[in-house]
Amino acid sequence: MTLTRGRVQELLAAGGLHPSRALGQNFVADPNTVRRIARLAGVGPGDRVVEIGAGLGSLTLALAETGAAVTAVEVDRGLLPVLRRQVGGAGVEVVGGDAMHLDWAALLGAGPWVLVANLPYNIATPLVADLLDGVPAIARMVVMVQREVAERLAAGPGDAGYGAVSVKVAYWATAR
Repeated sequence: MTLTRGRVQELLAAGGLHPSRALGQNFVADPNTVRRIARLAGVGPGDRVVEIGAGLGSLTLALAETGAAVTAVEVDRGLLPVLRRQVGGAGVEVVGGDAMHLDWAALLGAGPWVLVANLPYNIATPLVADLLDGVPAIARMVVMVQREVAERLAAGPGDAGYGAVSVKVAYWATAR
């Protein structure tokens, strides 16, 4: 069961929590949207998924519904207890930590893993670039980013957003 907008608001109010602008938090609260993302990720039983920025667990629960083994990473210590309560019965492993500074090899071990994330603008480009370079256990990524970031990541030669990060993405992956 995923979280509705009303349930997200209840959880935030009960915990005295607010989305952090500094962390670029934006909680996805539509069950149809998170289920669509899980479907697009193409995961199911036997797959291992790492989600970055799990927040209150809306997408986490949709990913767990597919039957995949989910590891949810969350940097906001205030959200961790709420997240653990929400996903505890779904068999999700919750990890507190900053995705930009995690020991990914220790966390994931051998692959393959699928990364699914709703990334804030300020870390999307460096995080994707770092993961492509240094975390071979991640075989596929499905990330939600702002349009201009997506255009930059998927740009080809001659496109307006083409640059160093576009070259790096093209070297390691096929972006769309």
